Amino acid sequence: MSKAWMIAIVDDDAAVREALVDFLQVEDLPARSFAGAADFLADPAFRDFDCVITDLRMPDIDGLELQRRLCACGAPIPVIFITSTSEEATRARAMQGGAAGFLTKPFDDATLIATLRAVLGGRR
Repeated sequence: MSKAWMIAIVDDDAAVREALVDFLQVEDLPARSFAGAADFLADPAFRDFDCVITDLRMPDIDGLELQRRLCACGAPIPVIFITSTSEEATRARAMQGGAAGFLTKPFDDATLIATLRAVLGGRR
């Protein structure tokens, strides 16, 4: 990948955010973390991110609402959900909304990296 990518990690769990940022750094994929969707959307540069990895269930603005707001404001940022829910109806809503991936915890690191590389490769 020739471009300097930037991935947003949006999760209300600080340990998850830190672990994902550290993991992506090891994979040479820079990331910034946000404690919630409101924090992410309040960042003046949120449109500059190449991908969002988010939890589904968060207080205030959940992952599906974040995805909806990104689409509504014309920010075509791919969204990958990482969640503990295995409800097929929720997964279907996310995918119908344009999700680039929907991984259920615990997920395989290789699956996340493959999903990210596919997303980023399509954004060259």
